[in-house]
Amino acid sequence: MKSKEVALIGLMLSLSLLLQVMPLKVKTPWGMDIDLVAVPIIVVTLLLGFTSSLIALGLLFIGISLISSTSWLGASMKVPATLSVVIGVEVARRITRFSLHEYTPKTLALFLLLAYAIGTAIRIPLMVALNYYYALPLYLNIPREQVIHEVEKWFHMPFWLVIGIPNAIQSAVDIIGGLLLLIPVLRRFPQAFD
Repeated sequence: MKSKEVALIGLMLSLSLLLQVMPLKVKTPWGMDIDLVAVPIIVVTLLLGFTSSLIALGLLFIGISLISSTSWLGASMKVPATLSVVIGVEVARRITRFSLHEYTPKTLALFLLLAYAIGTAIRIPLMVALNYYYALPLYLNIPREQVIHEVEKWFHMPFWLVIGIPNAIQSAVDIIGGLLLLIPVLRRFPQAFD
């Protein structure tokens, strides 16, 4: 790994952890935050690729575990959720052959929609399962068998929608935020990221 890649991962990881402790987030009633924490990880994915984003996600898990009030439980949910979006971005990039250096509005829109569709198709079922089998029983301190009943009683909607809607929103924030952060910088300094 080149020193430039290490520096970029370090910078984006620092930004992610800063965003984790900042109050720029919308908290859902069961503990999920809709935030900007994964946006820098998506930037790493777009600039350096899948392997570098896996390294960044591993470091993000350690960082969130150490600095966040949600500790290891929050980190253990944030990392797989973000990984699903990273996979969506990487698969969409390979399918569309999207390049940050050469794209049209049409190819950008196609890439964005495909990355979102794939990432969300992975993220929602994954987060429904992890919330049911793992996180909500621990977070709410109730038996797993009561999770769906309790959540549906509080929100008057199906469990999978209660989990799915904010995760769909978060996926859009992650992907669009990453592109909105990166594209103006690349336009201004195209040679810096070659």
